[in-house]
Amino acid sequence: MDDKRFQKVAKALADPRRFDIFQTIATDQAGGICSGSVCETVEVAQATVSHHLKELVEADLVTANCKGQFKYFTPNHATMNEYIAELQKRLQVKATV
Repeated sequence: MDDKRFQKVAKALADPRRFDIFQTIATDQAGGICSGSVCETVEVAQATVSHHLKELVEADLVTANCKGQFKYFTPNHATMNEYIAELQKRLQVKATV
């Protein structure tokens, strides 16, 4: 994972509300959660939720799929796994020889 992408994911996850939204999407068992349902889980305006969802999509942490007039969001586990692996790699203490 290059630095720019790593930083984008880190920034997306750093916001507490955005992290809560991501957690809601990532733990949903229905195979996709509607943006309206996301709004019900957080106490902010719909426009604010839309902004946070846009940031999560741009960081490739979630995928948006249109079904009729609704957007459903699913987690992108590959990006999250790649981010976790990169974070672990960057935080490893280098052994001195």
